[in-house]
Amino acid sequence: MPDAPNVHRFPLSAADVKDTNEAPTLAADAAGRVFLAWASKTGDRERTVFFTRTTDSGRMFDAPHTISKGGIYRSRSSENGKIVGYERRAVPHLATAADRLELSWSEAPADGSGITLRLATSADAGRTFAAPVSVPHLDGMRTTFTDMASGPNGALACCWLGDRNGAQQPYAAVRPAGATAFETEQVVYLGQNGKGVCPCCPTAVGFAPDGTLYVAYRNVNDGYRDIAIGRLRPGQTAFEGPFSVVSNTWKFDGCPHDGPSLVVIGDDIHVTWMDARNGPQRAYHARAKCADMIFSARELNPAGPGTQGNARLFKDAAGGLHVVWEESLGAESTADEHSGHRHAPVVPKPGAGGGRAIQYATMAPGATAFGQPRAVAPRAGAFQTRPALVTTSDGSVFVAWNELDESGKVVVVTRLARGVNP
Repeated sequence: MPDAPNVHRFPLSAADVKDTNEAPTLAADAAGRVFLAWASKTGDRERTVFFTRTTDSGRMFDAPHTISKGGIYRSRSSENGKIVGYERRAVPHLATAADRLELSWSEAPADGSGITLRLATSADAGRTFAAPVSVPHLDGMRTTFTDMASGPNGALACCWLGDRNGAQQPYAAVRPAGATAFETEQVVYLGQNGKGVCPCCPTAVGFAPDGTLYVAYRNVNDGYRDIAIGRLRPGQTAFEGPFSVVSNTWKFDGCPHDGPSLVVIGDDIHVTWMDARNGPQRAYHARAKCADMIFSARELNPAGPGTQGNARLFKDAAGGLHVVWEESLGAESTADEHSGHRHAPVVPKPGAGGGRAIQYATMAPGATAFGQPRAVAPRAGAFQTRPALVTTSDGSVFVAWNELDESGKVVVVTRLARGVNP
């Protein structure tokens, strides 16, 4: 259980209560400072990105300050002969690259006419940020369901789903080490018959130690919505793949809004994700050698009785692997009970019994399985969702998540108490 004095809560707006897609993000630097960012719908046509940090191991966080205020973009698509629209979120991402702190998010202009990936850089550990710039792409395509990661010597990569070809397809762009600008973006995979991938699941990006770039996404192949990966080796001009993490496992006509997470440790690539192959939504972990990309997979917590999702990975400096995910505390409906095409998870009802709690587990360097998972800070009747985590140079573990209860919705961040690691 976390130390109570190290639990910090930042209020969200009433408009955020029904949102199931925004997620907080964490990063840490070599000095042990921890950075937290999140987004909130602060007006009918306004979305705001907030940032805070701690310089004292989580005892205190700065008062949040505003990084960006943007409009709200609504995508348009045809369903059952009707034109429908869906709000796209900011979903910020933090990363430390060399001696800089990078913060990216998706931003719409005030008129909501589009959405693009923005990047702000801090050279003073988050005290100030330079004016944000757009991550460039050739034709102004809309960038959604993004991710960002730093790589060797300060390289930076961003990935997203873009609709340039009339379907949501994964793209990636790299800012090489020492450079100030991104190289031209590359498509990761056009999709089966060029028809794109799962259009509303977040993507994930990560570097190997040799600079190879990996991008994970939820593919669509003959109706199966399983995780696949694209690979770009140094010097290559096009992505290889797709490499299937699992094949023809979950057939589902819907958009679960629950994407993969990936990290590379040495010669191994690790991936987590959710699928509902057996009815209930469950979280899985798979690993493969980078040389062959042949994955073996298992459930993260097969003993857990509830539904699971939104698993996120983090590797520490020693080569250990950390994972967080959300898990229900009571009975919940399964994916199949909401069959038919849909574009969002079911909005939870706090105080109605049950709830969801963030779970945490670790895999020691050289181990082949995660240890016994533990709930981080469960609260009966509260719904804890969309977790993030980071470790610091002294081995501290910080976890953040969204939490909804009868009093409203907040972003929570905590430093795990010493000795709770499985």
